[in-house]
Amino acid sequence: MAYVCQNAILLLFFNRLDTTLTTLEQIAKARPKKLYLAADGGRNTIEKRQIATIRASVLEHITWECEICTRFLDTNLGCKIAVSSAISWFFSHEKQGIILEDDCLPTLSFFRFCDELLERYAKQENIFMISGWSALDFAKNTSVNTLSPKAQLQEDYFFSKYPHIWGWASWARAWQKYQLEFSDFEAEFSLLDNFYSVRERRYWYKIFKSYSQGKIDTWDYPLVHSIWKHKGLCIYPKNNMIANIGFNRSDATHTTGDSKFATMPSYDIVFPLKHPNAITPNIVMDYISFAITFTPLSILVRIARKIRKYLPLQPNT
Repeated sequence: MAYVCQNAILLLFFNRLDTTLTTLEQIAKARPKKLYLAADGGRNTIEKRQIATIRASVLEHITWECEICTRFLDTNLGCKIAVSSAISWFFSHEKQGIILEDDCLPTLSFFRFCDELLERYAKQENIFMISGWSALDFAKNTSVNTLSPKAQLQEDYFFSKYPHIWGWASWARAWQKYQLEFSDFEAEFSLLDNFYSVRERRYWYKIFKSYSQGKIDTWDYPLVHSIWKHKGLCIYPKNNMIANIGFNRSDATHTTGDSKFATMPSYDIVFPLKHPNAITPNIVMDYISFAITFTPLSILVRIARKIRKYLPLQPNT
């Protein structure tokens, strides 16, 4: 018998019909009893018509029995406000749940993974989120051991300071601590003490400072800061369960340019889960996660992104 997802799911989408329907098709296999749909408004007349068609198509493709809640905006708020406010809307109605963006395609085991860990850690105040995405396939041999770090892990997941939001789950109690803006960036950053190297600290200082100056329109960097501010931990799976299907597209917001993550394999995991013995951050894995995931963009990718800002918006066909 197919697994039925026990928690509500929030699906975030915008102007990409193909990725949205592909991800929705996978959600349909899990048959959640409650589905939240959130979409930002169009930026121009053409896009508004396009988005109206996408929204209607999404609703038509929900054929299993479930309660549907919608938050379809008429005006465009942008990634930062539209997504963060949609998640706040979701957690104003649900004490816990699963969040997927339209280009984050989960394996079926992702839903059970989230369901089980949402229950297991519901009252563990320092656990802030459960990620379905993992980059450990790129963690090769280290100087400490001839085995890859992934091969050394005996459990199915570990605790990390890093949140990854390509398919994740959380609790309303954790999202309540989300802080969208800095009141005093320098003062708040000085209180963070969880960096493992000068390079890592310098990297995040630049990121958070750019965000505080309004140079980055996103919602996820504040999530990182909020978790670190409250000494929170995240669950990071050993095996990746999310395929990002939004890379290398003209309509992508952040997943532009060539990336090793564009062709990452995803896996269904085996149950019962093997749980860690202690709720402590895996420092070695955190160090590796930073090295794999947050390496600076190449100069060519940065140039390509700058050029894209000056190209006219191309409607989907």
